[in-house]
Amino acid sequence: MVRSGPDIKMQTQKFPAAVAPKHIHKSAKVTAKGFYVQSNLEGRIRNTTLPKKHGLIPLFEAVVNSIHAIEERFASTELSLSEGAIEIIIERDSQTELDVVGKKMASPRIHSFEIRDNGVGFTDANWTSFNLLDSTHKIAKGCRGIGRLMWLKAFTYVSVASNYIENDRSLTREFTFSSNPGVTGGEAVARGSGEVHETSVRLIDFSKSFAEAVYKTTPTIARALLEHCLWYFVREGGVPSMVVIDGSERIDLNDLFDEHMHAEAVATSFDVKGTTFEATHVKFRTNIGKRHVVSYCAGGRLVMEETPPNIPGLTGNISDDRGSFTYACYLTSAFLDAKVFEQRIGFDIEEEVEGLFAEQEITLRDIRAEVGKEILAFLGDSLTENKQAGAARLQDFISNKAPHYQPILAHVPDAELNIDPEATDRELDLLLHKHRYAIEEDIRASGHSVLQPKSEETADAYKERVKAYVERVQDVKQSDLAAYVMHRRVILDLLREALNRRNDGSMVPENVVHELIAPLRSTSEDIEFGMNNLWLVDERLSFHSEYLGSDRSLMSSGITSSSDRVRPDILSLNAYENPHLFSDRSSAPQAAITVVEIKRPMRNDYGDGDDKNPIQQALGYLKRLREGQVTTRQGRPIANADRLPGYVYVLADLTTKLKEQCNYASLTEAADGLRYFGFNPNYNAYIEVIDFEGLVDMAYQRNIAFFDRLGLPAKG
Repeated sequence: MVRSGPDIKMQTQKFPAAVAPKHIHKSAKVTAKGFYVQSNLEGRIRNTTLPKKHGLIPLFEAVVNSIHAIEERFASTELSLSEGAIEIIIERDSQTELDVVGKKMASPRIHSFEIRDNGVGFTDANWTSFNLLDSTHKIAKGCRGIGRLMWLKAFTYVSVASNYIENDRSLTREFTFSSNPGVTGGEAVARGSGEVHETSVRLIDFSKSFAEAVYKTTPTIARALLEHCLWYFVREGGVPSMVVIDGSERIDLNDLFDEHMHAEAVATSFDVKGTTFEATHVKFRTNIGKRHVVSYCAGGRLVMEETPPNIPGLTGNISDDRGSFTYACYLTSAFLDAKVFEQRIGFDIEEEVEGLFAEQEITLRDIRAEVGKEILAFLGDSLTENKQAGAARLQDFISNKAPHYQPILAHVPDAELNIDPEATDRELDLLLHKHRYAIEEDIRASGHSVLQPKSEETADAYKERVKAYVERVQDVKQSDLAAYVMHRRVILDLLREALNRRNDGSMVPENVVHELIAPLRSTSEDIEFGMNNLWLVDERLSFHSEYLGSDRSLMSSGITSSSDRVRPDILSLNAYENPHLFSDRSSAPQAAITVVEIKRPMRNDYGDGDDKNPIQQALGYLKRLREGQVTTRQGRPIANADRLPGYVYVLADLTTKLKEQCNYASLTEAADGLRYFGFNPNYNAYIEVIDFEGLVDMAYQRNIAFFDRLGLPAKG
């Protein structure tokens, strides 16, 4: 029994008395003829799930209803489905001031949708079904009878006007539908003669939270609608005319399908544990940025999408003899129809099942495995050619830009190296780094047990397992070493580039060069071994054992009691625990101090005073540090702290003024003309002034053997 009228709030459904359950809700009414279970509409809507990102589902449901109505009308006539017509009208707010998104004016907010069709209309049977929640009237089409609940999740109310023919009578039926009071109106009224079929469904007052979470422009809404209903376009039997209208803008979905998306469709079938599935394979010739996809459908509608299984060669760009295309697979099955959630946002299918029912129950993993085989068979040569092109792209990247990844390739399964031939260097680097990290983690995890023989393991098997482990370790460590050599090469190239004059004729500031050598405002606690590049100056500086400070004051260093706030560019203290390594005299120095001073490239305003003379400036830092009583970081005094040997490096272009300062300091010019060096006994310090060009060239020379081993040119 169905009640209608302005005060309807409850829906009742009749069941034979013989099948009445033992325990029913207290609101149910039991009679001699049967019983009626009441369902609260507001409660059902509240308990119906519709994620915000799926806010166009109500529109899609209404459009699919129109397709079904057209199928129902034309199924018993000689007319084809192409005579059917559906118009989707977007109604927007009439605001005059539009929001600005980026630099573009956003369209006014969508207020409502109207869906018009020339289908069978709200006949008595369809009207009865509409008023019955969970109706089975269209179960053969995969309908669950709750689509209209989706309408009221995202819209305030729905207005329906239907003109139709039934029993040779021309009728009209108009009503509104809301969560409260429910259905209002709906009486069938005669409207005179003439065969008129037209039904209008208006979804009114789109909730702001839903409207903001979904597509907003006409083209994106049209494409989303096409993708949702695509099964009707690729199936046999045709599809009605479907047009999206937004003011003066009109998009014909059939044109969108023919001109921009559809290339060919091939249907195949396969079994999963005795259950038949149909796969429709489609190649899209499109430039709208689609991705390869496997779409799970139920009741002729798209329900769930996911990327295809990992298939070698199936990458972002794939082509055949007609050009590039995007692949899509549409899966249908009675099994999917039975397993779809009533909201059509997923399936009640387990990802995988273990134990007693593993052999009988169909899982998503089972389906994906068979779909992968179907995709391989359909795409054929396209995958082979793409796989070969991807392998060539990968090898070119490794050979020319990332040879440190070469040792790990043997430990990565081919299926995990599904390379897009047009992948960027960054994408390849991230992919290979991920694999190297996974291998390192596995090595670390298995290293704890590799030396423990397993029960019933033979001696030969044990030796082979240990051998395989050692080979993996060696390959990964080779990769680590190669990566460090590559890092050095990159730093040298960056430094050489930084020393060039910029387009405006200026030179880079001092801190750019400083940052390449050691991070600014950092100490030993912040700088890991691979982060400082002091090897550019002297290989020994990379292995500071006590303290390293970059642009930090003497007062904050923690190795002196000095309260001086001066900040050496780079200050290093090496402390040696055993003086007998260097001398048999207990009075031998137990530490050494290094000061590195960096100047702006091509600076030429040097003169007298600490602020003008970099040699004097660096020696001044050395003097202040010694006067503050140098200690270890633990506060232990260092023998002969006031006479610790000092090493001073000044990094700067050897301009005329700086050469004068080197001569005043009685330094000797090196034969290459790119360095001055000498020893100042008054400061017990070795001094070296290095031209930037000489700094780079000498670092290249020290590393050239490593670059050659990796197949890298000596200089960029």
